[in-house]
Amino acid sequence: MLGRSNELRMLMVCHCERSAGKFIRIISARKATNSECKYYNGGSL
Repeated sequence: MLGRSNELRMLMVCHCERSAGKFIRIISARKATNSECKYYNGGSL
């Protein structure tokens, strides 16, 4: 999943849902690459 942090940083986050979507577990998060940022903003890879 691509998204922005509270500080407006672009992040790539890997997560899983637990207990039928009641909880979300963050597995990893990292700064998005330039190509991922372009994809998020409507460009193509």
